[in-house]
Amino acid sequence: MKLTDNFGRLIKDLRLSVTPRCNLRCLYCHPLDWETTEPPGTVTVEDVRHFLKAGSMLGLEAVRFTGGEPLVRKELPQMIEAARDTEGIRDIAITTNALLFRRRAKELVAAGLQRVNISLDSATPEVFKAMTRGGDVGKVLDAIELSFELKLEPVKLNAVMIRGMNEGEVVPLAKLSLDRPLHVRFLEYMHLDNSNPEEYQRRFIAGAETKAKLEREFGPLEKVDSDPSAPARVYKIKGSVGTIGFINPVTEAFCSKCSRLRLTSDKAMRPCLLTDLEMDIAWAFEAQNPVEAITDAILLATDRKPAFGNTLPTLRERVMIGIGG
Repeated sequence: MKLTDNFGRLIKDLRLSVTPRCNLRCLYCHPLDWETTEPPGTVTVEDVRHFLKAGSMLGLEAVRFTGGEPLVRKELPQMIEAARDTEGIRDIAITTNALLFRRRAKELVAAGLQRVNISLDSATPEVFKAMTRGGDVGKVLDAIELSFELKLEPVKLNAVMIRGMNEGEVVPLAKLSLDRPLHVRFLEYMHLDNSNPEEYQRRFIAGAETKAKLEREFGPLEKVDSDPSAPARVYKIKGSVGTIGFINPVTEAFCSKCSRLRLTSDKAMRPCLLTDLEMDIAWAFEAQNPVEAITDAILLATDRKPAFGNTLPTLRERVMIGIGG
């Protein structure tokens, strides 16, 4: 079965937030006044099993576990096992800040983890610490090496570009792709933190500006064929082993090719990251036949998926950490 929405988009990817908690306070994701306690009603392993079974029956084939920070959730291996054991799920990944990766990696791989997306906004310790409000970049760099050792490939690195913080890191980060099969992706800063609109506009860096900076350093980037439903526009530096990606949801919205649905950690379906539209489906997990009820909820969320998201600075009902990456 293939699941399509009202605009003909094939829906095949799930983003599943397993916790609102995080061990960092990245300035573009985590407002300082946001509480990160695990509330009652957070998804359980059994909830994940039911949700993935319902999704797979509808043709959804990829799941990425997110947070908050998914590695702070002790039951994450059991959730990954549930994905591994679900017929039809072929791609199992996590998005992580990787601070706890060395401690948890082997149990995650044993459970069925296939690949990782690692947040790395800077490889310079001082810049990284400032952007994450206290993070240790050494642990992230170690996690990248461990990912290769454990064959969790492709290894993707995500850098959110913010003026006044890490625009000087563009070239050093891109150089990581020269000799290693790393996929370094530069992301436009989305207004999902309820920051002051004027401050947001001042800090915003368009993907085209980042690309131009790289081409001044390395010459024209070479286009690389990639999945058209994926958000990144993929290039490579001539002669490099890895790739460079640009994820530009603000200046080059990719809504027309979006293949994703999101489940928040408190069991709300979000058919679009950049709207406040969401559906509380906690009732479905408590139904007598939860798989059937969740199937209906996924169909309804797909039917409500809008044509476009709102990329303008907007006061959001939820900020990024509460939605899930």
